[in-house]
Amino acid sequence: MSKTPPVSFPAPPNYIPEPPSVRGQKRPHVASGASQRGQDVRTSRFQDGLDFTWAPRPPPEDVYDRLEEYFPEHDLDRPVIDVSSGGSSPTSAENPAVVSHKYRHKRSIRHVAEEHKKTASRMEFQAPLRKRNTKLWGSKLEEVTTQQARAELSSVTQDSSPGGAAKPIFRWVRGELIGKGTYGKVYLALNATTGEMIAVKQVEMPRTASDKSDTRQVTVVEALKLESETLKDLDHPNIVQYLGFEETPTFLSIFLEYVPGGSIASCLRKHGKFDDEVSKSFTGQILDGLEYLHKRGILHRDLKADNILVETSGVCKISDFGISKRTDDINMAEAYTSMQGTVFWMAPEVINSQQRGYNSKIDIWSVGCVVYEMWTGQRPWSGQEAMAVLLHLYQTKQGPPLPSDVQLSSLADDFRQRCFAMDPDERPTAAVLRLHPYLELQPGWTFTGFK
Repeated sequence: MSKTPPVSFPAPPNYIPEPPSVRGQKRPHVASGASQRGQDVRTSRFQDGLDFTWAPRPPPEDVYDRLEEYFPEHDLDRPVIDVSSGGSSPTSAENPAVVSHKYRHKRSIRHVAEEHKKTASRMEFQAPLRKRNTKLWGSKLEEVTTQQARAELSSVTQDSSPGGAAKPIFRWVRGELIGKGTYGKVYLALNATTGEMIAVKQVEMPRTASDKSDTRQVTVVEALKLESETLKDLDHPNIVQYLGFEETPTFLSIFLEYVPGGSIASCLRKHGKFDDEVSKSFTGQILDGLEYLHKRGILHRDLKADNILVETSGVCKISDFGISKRTDDINMAEAYTSMQGTVFWMAPEVINSQQRGYNSKIDIWSVGCVVYEMWTGQRPWSGQEAMAVLLHLYQTKQGPPLPSDVQLSSLADDFRQRCFAMDPDERPTAAVLRLHPYLELQPGWTFTGFK
């Protein structure tokens, strides 16, 4: 393939595919209800509660500077966090001190947050490596609520496992809403033991007879449990890191790495379609993350611009694994036959899955759809209803057509055609597609934001 200079795209209009309605809320703003950018075809295993709309997220340093705005329901200066009067600092990243009752004293949420901010700034200055979050798996988790903050805490800050080993306790504080689905919500949160900024995805546990008879709500809870088990051991710079899991009589919670910025979809809505180099950079990162998932036998099954978060530095992270699946053989086409995902990003073999089944190549089709979004500023099949798209894919076996005002270089078009090959066997793997010459960035290029 000969190299052709990339074509400059026309000046972008605002991102136009059915944006979700937004109502004014306390900062930061969040879409009300589940994403309306796509109409989902679901079996009983795919429910609205797993399809979150992500709002833009402020940088952690802004949150630390304005804690009152993001944690308005808490007395940030009341001493409520148990810490040791000597020994390890509560901001120790991987091994927080297990504190005995004898040497206990308390610090405020603000104190712990400010201490972590200083430590993080020093570490970034000394060695600007990828930030590592404290893993919470196997620990005891306690939410600091307004009611608890008003009373003296009587519990000691250590717990014993059946074997007698000390079990670290992490206390966390829930802040403002930053994402929302039909059943689940995502909140900004603070690991009050270490001072780290995190996110927590919560669904309500079915408690009433009506809740327990609602198969959709029950399925969401079951799916979230499966999601946490599938993803707890993943660790990759282009995958949102899952940190922990907590089940109470009221909520089921998954603790996540906090990614400042927003989703690719929210960036498109704000800035319009992306510069070609930005599209290349983001696509390469998505494929890096996807290759990592596929090597571990995980199909994402719902890749789209809404489900890829972008840090302000330009680092992309695949998120929202609500309908992901783990398999022993990622290449076995007969592994799954249920129709899962969002229609406009859905590979044709998923629609006709009863005949042959599908494998990891469905994620490659979805990568093509995400790149389509970045090139055009529109969702795939813009202006068409879900059923019309299903019929089109079934009958004509063609991918989404490009708008007339978008012209691609020969390399970009070849990349598109490889993603949208109707025969999944002809689509490259993520590892192979990552090496496509279209994705080669200009020498010296770095992400400096959206223009």
